[in-house]
Amino acid sequence: MNILGIHMGHDASLALVKNGKLFKAVAMERYSGEKKSSLITKEYLNRFLWDCDITIDQIDTITMSHWEWANAPFMSIYSPKGEEYPLRTFGRDHGSVSILNHLEEYWTDEIVNWKPEYIEGRGFTLPNFWDRIRPPHVNTTNRHRSLAVLNVFIDGYDKPIDGFFVDHQLSHASSAFFTSPFESAAVFTADASGPEHGATSSFCVGQGNNLMLFKNPQCQIGTFYDLATEYTGIGPGLEKAGVLMGLAAYGDVSKKVKDNSKEWTMPLKHRQEEEDYLFNDWLFLQMSGRYPFTLEKKRPEIENQEHNWEKWSREYQMVYTKKESDTQRGMNLAADIQYMAERGLVEYASQLFEESKNVNNGNLCVAGGIFLNCNANYKILKESGFKQMHMFPSCGDDGLSVGSALYVNHCVLRNPRQVYQNKELMYLGYEYPDIPESKYKSQPLDLDVVADNLEQGKIVCWYQGGGEMGPRALGHRSFLVDPRKKEMKDILNSRVKYREWYRPFAPIVLNEFKEEWFRMDFESPFMLFTVPCKRPFDIPSGVHIDNTARVQTLRKEDNDVLYNLIHKFYERTEVPILLNTSLNIKGRPIVEDPWQAMKLFDESDVDILVINNLMYFKSND
Repeated sequence: MNILGIHMGHDASLALVKNGKLFKAVAMERYSGEKKSSLITKEYLNRFLWDCDITIDQIDTITMSHWEWANAPFMSIYSPKGEEYPLRTFGRDHGSVSILNHLEEYWTDEIVNWKPEYIEGRGFTLPNFWDRIRPPHVNTTNRHRSLAVLNVFIDGYDKPIDGFFVDHQLSHASSAFFTSPFESAAVFTADASGPEHGATSSFCVGQGNNLMLFKNPQCQIGTFYDLATEYTGIGPGLEKAGVLMGLAAYGDVSKKVKDNSKEWTMPLKHRQEEEDYLFNDWLFLQMSGRYPFTLEKKRPEIENQEHNWEKWSREYQMVYTKKESDTQRGMNLAADIQYMAERGLVEYASQLFEESKNVNNGNLCVAGGIFLNCNANYKILKESGFKQMHMFPSCGDDGLSVGSALYVNHCVLRNPRQVYQNKELMYLGYEYPDIPESKYKSQPLDLDVVADNLEQGKIVCWYQGGGEMGPRALGHRSFLVDPRKKEMKDILNSRVKYREWYRPFAPIVLNEFKEEWFRMDFESPFMLFTVPCKRPFDIPSGVHIDNTARVQTLRKEDNDVLYNLIHKFYERTEVPILLNTSLNIKGRPIVEDPWQAMKLFDESDVDILVINNLMYFKSND
C-alpha cells in the first residue's frame, strides 16, 4: 500500500507513506530553488516517485488538504458519483463562501458562476480552488465531517486514483500525533489561516489509531503574528515571522501589553469584532500607537519588485519601514508581539490540558506554523501542565502532505501505528549517491582534520545523506562553526548568510551533556525549543542576547558521523557543542543535492566542504 500525500499551497510538498509507515517527504522549494514555493510540476512528481523507487502505477491513494489547479496543473480531481458531494470551500483570499452541491437549486449566478457536471468514469467536477472543510462549515448530512472522497486523475495516466481531501487543521494534527511516541495525547494546532474563526486552530485528542477534533478554540495568534511581522517592517509574515522572534530579545515588553495580553488573545467568539482583520489592525494600534492606513501606492518593496516582493500579502498597508524595524522602537514592539504570543499560546495549551486531562496522559502534540516559535514552545512545556511535548519537524504547511497521508493511513485505512526513531523524521529526503565534479581536489573524510579546522575558526559546509524535512537544518545540510568564538555570529550573518545582524544561530549539543550546558531536562532533537544557557560565556556565538539558545540535542544513533565530529571537537576544547545554521544563503532554500552544495561552497566565503565521505578545501595549505 502506497499513499501519496500532496500539499500544493505555499510550502508545497510531497510525502510517501509506504506499507503503513512514513517513508519519504520533500518540500518543493528544494527542487525549484524558490523559497516557500507553491508549485508542483509533473517533473517534480516524477522526480519524487523516482527517488522513492516507485511509479505512479504503484500509488494506491492520494491525499491532500488544499487544492489549487494552478499549482498542480497536471492533476484534476472529481467527486465520485454516489458519494456525498463536498459542500463547502473557503480560503484566506476568498471573502465569500461557495455552497457546493450537485443539486440544481443550489446553483444561481448570485452564489457561483459555474455548475458542476457529471463526467462518466470520473465523477462531478470540482472548482479549481478548494480549501478547508472544517466543521461546522459542512452540511450535517456529510458522512465524515473532516474528509471528502475524491477521484484523482494525472495527465497521461487515465486510471482514476482513489483520493481523500483531509481537513487542514486535522492534517496538521496528524503530522504531529502519528509521528509521536505517544499512545494517547492532546493535540493543539494553530497557524495564520486568515480571519475565518473555524480555520485557524484546533484542539484534538488522539488515542492509538484514532484522532478526533473535539473543540475549535478560535485561537487567532498565528494570524496576528503573521500580520504584525509585516506591519513592523521586517518583511512578509510567511517568510519572516522567525526573524521577529529573533529581534524580540533586544526589546523590552511594555506594561500595557503585560496587563492586556490575556484579553487581547482571547478567542474570537468572546470579542465584539467579528472580522478578525479589523481586530488585528485595532490591536496593532494599541501596541504600537500607529494605525495601518491604506496607502495611495503599493508598498515600495512591491512597486520596485524587490526580492520576494510577491510574498507581501498586505501590499497597500505600511506602518513601519524596513529601516525602522530594528530601531529600539521596533525592537520593543517585537518584544511586545512575542510576549503576547507566548502568553496566549500558554493560556490555550493550559486550557487544553484541563479539558483533556482524563485522556491526554500528560502528553501534548503541537503543529501549525506558529509552533516554529521555539520560545513559545519552551514556555508551553514548562507552564501548561503537560509533561511531554512532541512536534514533527515540519510544523508548517510543508508538513500537510505528511499529515493528510498519515490521517488516511491510520484513521481511514486503519493501518496500525508505527514507532519512529528520531532520524526517521529528521532526514526524510533522498540520499544522492553521486558526487559532483569539482575544481577542488577531494580527500577522504577525516573527522580529526575537520575538528582541527573548526577549532582554528574555519567554516565548514556540512552535507550528509537525505535532506531535512522542515525549515531547520538538523545536521545533514548545515554550516558548522566553533561556538566559542564570539565573532562567529557576525561573520556568519554578514559574510556567509547575508541576513539581519540580530538573528541567532543554533547550537547542537551531544545529548548526554545537555543538562550541564542548558536548563533542559528533556530532549530537543528537532531544534524546536529555545532554552536558557547555563554557560553562555563559554559559547558566546551560540547564545542570543538574552543568553538563551535554540538547541538541538543529538544522539549517536540519530547521526553518528556528526556525533563523532562533535565528540572530537569536545576532546580538543572540552565543549561538546558546534554552532549550526542551515546550508543556504538569504532568500534561498536549504540545498537539496550535492551539486547545489558544491555551487554554494564555490560561491561562498567558506573554507571546507564535506559531502558524505569526502571533503574539499579551498586552500591547499
